[in-house]
Amino acid sequence: MDMNEFNATAVRTADATTITLDVRPFGDRQGEAVDSYLHERVMHLNTTGIGTTPKPVVLLCDSSAQIPSSAFTWLANLNAGGQATEIRQA
Repeated sequence: MDMNEFNATAVRTADATTITLDVRPFGDRQGEAVDSYLHERVMHLNTTGIGTTPKPVVLLCDSSAQIPSSAFTWLANLNAGGQATEIRQA
């Protein structure tokens, strides 16, 4: 999945405390969407040294979404790099 597809499909909302990216519109591809987004953010952070937001990012998906193990590696890298990010399954 490329970021054009991600950006066209994910629903982005922001409030005073968080940025939420709702990936539920991807249906059975939610895990792929989460993994792709996190990978892209890590690569951007690693190559540019920038890419953090002042607000935490929440990736919202269904409780039944199958999240690949690689997504948790990307997630840990982002958090270690200063970008508070979480996967929230609801």
